Amino acid sequence: EDERSLMKSLYALHDKLAQVAGEHECGSSIQRNLTVQEAAAYLKNLDRKYESVLNRTLQWILNSGEDVGIKCLSNDPNGMNVTNVTDVKYLESTSPKMSFRCRFRRAFVNVTHRLSILLLGIGMVWGVLHYMKYRWAKEEEETKQMYDMVVKIIDVLRSHSEACSENKELQPYMPILHVRDSLIPPQDRRKMNKVWNRAVDFLAANESRIRTETRRIGGAEFLVWKWMQPSAACDKILVIPSKVWQGQAFHLDRRNSPPNSLTPCLKIRNMFDPVMEIGDHWHLAIQEAILEKCSDNDGIVHIAVDKNSREGCVYVKCLSPEYAGKAFKALHGSWFDGKLVTVKYLRLDRYHHRFPQALTCNTPLKPSNKHMNSMSHLRLRTGTTNSQGSS
Repeated sequence: EDERSLMKSLYALHDKLAQVAGEHECGSSIQRNLTVQEAAAYLKNLDRKYESVLNRTLQWILNSGEDVGIKCLSNDPNGMNVTNVTDVKYLESTSPKMSFRCRFRRAFVNVTHRLSILLLGIGMVWGVLHYMKYRWAKEEEETKQMYDMVVKIIDVLRSHSEACSENKELQPYMPILHVRDSLIPPQDRRKMNKVWNRAVDFLAANESRIRTETRRIGGAEFLVWKWMQPSAACDKILVIPSKVWQGQAFHLDRRNSPPNSLTPCLKIRNMFDPVMEIGDHWHLAIQEAILEKCSDNDGIVHIAVDKNSREGCVYVKCLSPEYAGKAFKALHGSWFDGKLVTVKYLRLDRYHHRFPQALTCNTPLKPSNKHMNSMSHLRLRTGTTNSQGSS
């Protein structure tokens, strides 16, 4: 009879504590547990016998050593597990009883919270990658602007040096700030400040024709640039274009040259470096160099320079596979502007898919002039060799 009373009081207490904890978890009550006095009052309302066995019920819970759904707590929230009945002040359920609606709402909130954290993490990673991509593109754009600025500075100083040779009253130097003010409009100087500083550092480290000095002008000291006139030998070198063919790296044979072409289209690599190219029309010099190298080939009808290609790719379409084979032999394995040019054949349908305008191209292209500037280095070297042989 005592054991039945004990278990009935335990079940009644378990259900009450589960109900209280469930109401707390669902947000309808701020109370998570019951005091021993409140538990005793509740059991007394159910049956007076239950109150009399409360202490034995608590002792049974403490002695069981297992999770029976009821946890005994003391006043100290950081205290260890309670082992004495007299130390028990609160009773709390370890398995709250909640309605289906409450459980669904809690599960939905929990899933939404975790999903929000996941999406936030993905968004942060995407933002970092997008920012890095933006910084790389901006850095590349600033590098290109810096090289353009270097070219403009050199042109200004060279022009001033030529003017000084004609007018002896002019000073043979220019203040650096005056050069900046002449090249960059006032509204763009703050935005272009980083590009300008990089151009100044580049000239100081890599340009031997420009000397930096300190001069007193109008009572104040200025950093100035002075153009150092190159020697006559350097003048002859300057006449030679920078974009030139520089001979053959290896001779073509059956091992490195396909015997026959089945397509009239070519893909040429290593013709340029997009980061190092300056100006808006540098790709025209690349096209001109290819036409000059293949000047004996009347079958080239379309040339496309991929200006953003890191491999320096140029695409060529010919009238027939025979003409493409001639162009392959003329270009593959050649040195151009310090780079080894390689060529491979490209399917016609892929070429037309990328360049639809080439479908109607059937007029052979020719160099714009007869000077053959890209071949001048070869002719100069050949002429020098012949003169040495004759002497």
